Amino acid sequence: MEKKQNPCSPIPTRTRHPAVRAWIYLMRIAYRTERESAAHAYAHGLTFAQLDVIFHIAKCPGITQQELAERMLVTPGNVTQLLQRMERQGLIKRVPEGRAKRLYLTEKGQEYCEQLLPKQEQLHIQQFAGLTLEEQEQLLHLLMKLDRAQRRKVRALREAGERLPWQDAASQAANA
Repeated sequence: MEKKQNPCSPIPTRTRHPAVRAWIYLMRIAYRTERESAAHAYAHGLTFAQLDVIFHIAKCPGITQQELAERMLVTPGNVTQLLQRMERQGLIKRVPEGRAKRLYLTEKGQEYCEQLLPKQEQLHIQQFAGLTLEEQEQLLHLLMKLDRAQRRKVRALREAGERLPWQDAASQAANA
């Protein structure tokens, strides 16, 4: 007997390719995870983006604004506005170095990091509790492999002097 498909399933019945189905599930899981992380940040008076900035700077003190924007997959303009607010709040300091600005956590920013990072890590551990440790390792290996492939593609486009697809979309939206 053929199993009847739920018409309200998050995966459309005509979408059968594993890559499309995997993307849909990744997006759903990422969205849920981000919402939970955002609630965690908000409970401590931060936005999710601010929490993300704190963790990036803690991991890589002295990162430039440009590098941070690339890692967060946002425009340099967006990251500048975010950093200005965080600097006013006393969470970070921007140190000019030539044309670049290097980013560091203040004492207050470091305290937030030390307080929130362990809680954030526990949150993620709990979110993956539906998988065994071995399955988590397998998933990590596959996602890292996919990430490397995507970064190689981006590097190749840049080396060829081509615009990245999302740059075209962002510039079209800005000109609309």
